[in-house]
Amino acid sequence: MKLYLGVLESSLPGQTRIFGELGGQLIDLQIACAAYLTQADGKTANAYELASYYFPTTITGFLEWGEPSLKLLDQVIDYVNKSGVGQLRGPGGEKLAYTSTDVRVLPPLQNPEKSFVIGFADRARVEALPPAEIPTGYYKLPQTFVTTGAPVIWPKFSEELDADGCIAIVIGKAGKRIAPEKAWEHVAGAMLIVDITARDINKREGLTTNNLLGKNFPSSTCVAPALLVGKDKQDLLGLEVELALDGQVKQKFALRDCVFTVEQIIARWSIIGIKPGDWLAIGASMAIQGDRLQNPVPLKIGSTIRCSAPAIGELSHQVVAAAGGIRR
Repeated sequence: MKLYLGVLESSLPGQTRIFGELGGQLIDLQIACAAYLTQADGKTANAYELASYYFPTTITGFLEWGEPSLKLLDQVIDYVNKSGVGQLRGPGGEKLAYTSTDVRVLPPLQNPEKSFVIGFADRARVEALPPAEIPTGYYKLPQTFVTTGAPVIWPKFSEELDADGCIAIVIGKAGKRIAPEKAWEHVAGAMLIVDITARDINKREGLTTNNLLGKNFPSSTCVAPALLVGKDKQDLLGLEVELALDGQVKQKFALRDCVFTVEQIIARWSIIGIKPGDWLAIGASMAIQGDRLQNPVPLKIGSTIRCSAPAIGELSHQVVAAAGGIRR
């Protein structure tokens, strides 16, 4: 199931809702859950309260309930599917199915405590597998998040941008110092990320092992738009991601192609503790294609970036100059 976070035109400021995708429409899961609970026990008294309990205003809140919330999600979707998306209403007659144009979709995880991209220093990139056994990483700050359709703004301070298509492993169960063999028990699902880097700045920062400004500027982290949940390990390992620039595929990979495994990454980064809604992204530049690692894709102003995976959806962005910036 693909989960979206969004707001309706009628929503109050900050009143986000969780939506599921079914039959080409976005289903308000809180209202759908209330309808299901009413149908299940014939009472409406507690239906809305229970529905808001399991389907709160954030996807992180939904993930925090773990297996019970995922089980209820399956039941609600099955109920909506059998009842007919076009016919079903909430207990009070509320609309619960919307077209994609009715909902302003947001990055699904708004303020994760930890949002990392896994990587290693440029000097460690060699034609063969890198010898490093420890997956390093760098923060992607929430204020840099944008979702599909938003422009990627070329920062005034940089002369060199590139993009890396990524799959983000989203955490659904808290833990600390997790053993590799237990790692997948903590995975809720996956979503798409495009990691935009100001490479010239990043190289200078790398001299002091600092990767902050070159990786974190407005629109440098393209996220989701959907979070894929309810898939098992093999399904997630097999997700194939493509990054295309102006219609030409430049990167292609799956998690199974990556230098570091999900088990290694979670075991390493859970040293500091992980929580529901945290994510750890793995990029195409960490994946082997043929006999070598792939490279990030150089960008230019006016180009269109498209990152896609059939099971998740796609991110699409145009690269634009900052106001007052120099065109390249």
